[in-house]
Amino acid sequence: MKTYQQPIFFLLLLLPLALQAQNPSDGTLGRVSGTLVQGETKKPVGFANVVLLSLPDSSLTTGATSGMDGAFMLDRIPAGRYVLRVSMVGYATRYVPDIRVTQAQPQVALGSVALRTGATQLSEVEVTAEQALVEYALDKRVVNVSQDINAQSGSVAEVMQNLPSVTVDIDGNVAMRGSSNVTILIDGKRSSLSSIPLDQIPANLIESIELITNPSSKYNPEGTSGIINLVLKKEKKPGFNGSASVTAGTYDNYNGSLNLNYRYNKWSLNGGYDFRQRTRPGSSDSFTENYYLDSLTNRIDSTSYRLQEGDRNSLDLSNNFRLGADYYLTPKHTLSASALYRVGRDEDSNNILYRFEDENRMLHSMSRRLTEETEDEQAMDLTLGYRQTFGRKGQELTADAVYTTNVDEEESIFRQTQENNGPSEALPDVQQTFVDDSNTRLITKADYVHPISEDSRLETGFRTSYEQLDEDSRFFDLDNATGALVYNPLQSNRFVYDEQVYSVYGNYSNKFKSVSVQLGLRAEQTYTKADQRTADEVFHNDYFSLFPSLFITNDFDDNHKLQFSYSRRINRPRSRFLNPFVDRSDQYNTRFGNPELRPEFINSLELGFLRYWGDISFNSSVFFRHTTDEIDWFRTITTVVVDGVEVPGTQTTFLNLSSNVSYGVELGVNYPIAKWWQVNANASGFRTQLNTTQGDTELSSSQLSWDAKVNSNMTVWKDLDIQLSAFYRAPTADIQGRREQMFSTDLGMKKDVLNKKGTVSLRVSDIFNTRQFNFLSFGPEFRTQSENRRQSRIIYLGFTYRINSDDNQNERRRRNGNNQEQGGGDMDEGFE
Repeated sequence: MKTYQQPIFFLLLLLPLALQAQNPSDGTLGRVSGTLVQGETKKPVGFANVVLLSLPDSSLTTGATSGMDGAFMLDRIPAGRYVLRVSMVGYATRYVPDIRVTQAQPQVALGSVALRTGATQLSEVEVTAEQALVEYALDKRVVNVSQDINAQSGSVAEVMQNLPSVTVDIDGNVAMRGSSNVTILIDGKRSSLSSIPLDQIPANLIESIELITNPSSKYNPEGTSGIINLVLKKEKKPGFNGSASVTAGTYDNYNGSLNLNYRYNKWSLNGGYDFRQRTRPGSSDSFTENYYLDSLTNRIDSTSYRLQEGDRNSLDLSNNFRLGADYYLTPKHTLSASALYRVGRDEDSNNILYRFEDENRMLHSMSRRLTEETEDEQAMDLTLGYRQTFGRKGQELTADAVYTTNVDEEESIFRQTQENNGPSEALPDVQQTFVDDSNTRLITKADYVHPISEDSRLETGFRTSYEQLDEDSRFFDLDNATGALVYNPLQSNRFVYDEQVYSVYGNYSNKFKSVSVQLGLRAEQTYTKADQRTADEVFHNDYFSLFPSLFITNDFDDNHKLQFSYSRRINRPRSRFLNPFVDRSDQYNTRFGNPELRPEFINSLELGFLRYWGDISFNSSVFFRHTTDEIDWFRTITTVVVDGVEVPGTQTTFLNLSSNVSYGVELGVNYPIAKWWQVNANASGFRTQLNTTQGDTELSSSQLSWDAKVNSNMTVWKDLDIQLSAFYRAPTADIQGRREQMFSTDLGMKKDVLNKKGTVSLRVSDIFNTRQFNFLSFGPEFRTQSENRRQSRIIYLGFTYRINSDDNQNERRRRNGNNQEQGGGDMDEGFE
């Protein structure tokens, strides 16, 4: 009971803090103000309609009516770029373009905004300024998914390939700067979508993707290489509106979605449904040399060989249902609630032929293994939120509770046959498994921001997290004589993992002329319990951790910015890394976890520079990371006896390495070559050094790696958009080998139709069919080369229809060429 009493007592101590807290996922809230006057007489213009339109889609953000003195004020404006529209009977409509609300300058004072009297018809031109596909800031990069044609038909994983320093593997797993320990958030929070591969999440759900490489202490410190935050679409336009889309791709790939929004008075409602069918045929081949060492000289005495040839296919079906609501109790109090329900089914088959050869490369034996798997999944997210603002500018309190649950039911059938000189007449060895997984998580958090002065503020908050994973695996062997399945207690297993984390943080920031400083500290207490119930073994690991952070930013001027940052982060071992149960589903390649794994900690330093030349932006950063007790897989050679025949096999587990040092540089640029052609390019180079000692063996690995990506976006004949993107990733190091190079190119096109109510899109992924996932692994007793492919050259054709979009189209950013004065001067570009 002590383990659970201490967290409750700790939570009670923090309870007063719950009354004052700030959500770190919320951005800057600013204000736009000004005074309307007649252009000739400078007299105030009262009772005019003033609205703020968000760029680039001109969606309505907020509005007001000017007072008798012509003054207007628009509050609670998120950071971003806007156009102000002023309309009044007897006056020409006035547009004030390029209004920018930033963290550095949240208040925008436009001063006097002149209106021109009379009914003169003014020539109108469309403001063509659009968001770039990738936008750079000192502390993060943002991919605007709405600008990516991949989002019309692809998955989040495909869009993520455009993210600087991010790579995605064959199963949709993400790595950043060579590290796979990345935290995925949905709207700044953990959710059931965060736990599934990104190639199963439709990209049309996402508004933007934020890549935060060095987060401050107000963020959850999980994820040693940083945070990737997926921001879901949220329609701000009043009334009823929405969109529907359907996409079909070769190899039986289909997507469909419906998104609906309704805003009226104090209510904002949204809902949606998404269907996705994903089919991926593929292949995997590997060649392994097994070295048998002389016990006295430790030299190679003999060698044997194993060849594997595999064909596989996967079919993933998913249905997502979403419902959300915001209710504005008062202008300063808001309640929000949302629910997400996901149901899916995966069907996979894998046919592997094993060939074993002696040292003379003569065939020793052959076997074939056929695996058929099905998985039914149900997941649900429930979120409750509260937000309060105060009379003092910037003072805010937020609180959230997030409950997620995920239940999987897996069934697998394995058939193993010996095929020495062709198909065997002997009955195959058949094994059937049933696995029930349930994962439940409850997170509560409260955050508060208190402005001390105009340039300084204090942020504080707390977070509690409770998670339990229960994995029950039941194995059965087929009795060929009776045809009955016999329970196998040696392979069956039940593993239950509990984790509790209690944290509190504080951040203080201040500005001294052009230099801003933020100093933060987060304290966390963690309790874990790994219960291997089948073997009646329980492992505890309780620890206290501190996570400091420091940010120093110098805004030399609006176009030159420099930032130094430091943070400490953690990666806690996941349950599959801890479970000591030996998975013998592939008897030649067994796997098991290590319950004695320790969490890995990272100290990260980064120096970034941001430079603007008008619409051109250039971002560069130098980074250094030092990781202790890094968790990595480790493979050794073993001997497997199959039908009385000894053949070589491997066993893989997870270990804490001694250290990992990684350092490098990143470069990125947005360059508008012309009004209709914009190029975004980025490149990063880094060196990784790994070291560990296992028994009497010292292992080390060091390699220089780099990657580069380029996106070319062109708007040509009659609103036809063309996007060409390419990326290259050089080999990257592992403790026992490396991941080989990869190259791919995508092409996409889209065209607005039906008076811009609809969009037709065409996309070809991996045009040259070059995307492969190849690995080289080696140790004193083995060397393995493997090649893995999944069908990646796919043609997609899609159509999207926007419901009630007429008003949105009529509110396109239009202004008169002779009516450009802003009144308040240029706004600082800044960053979120």
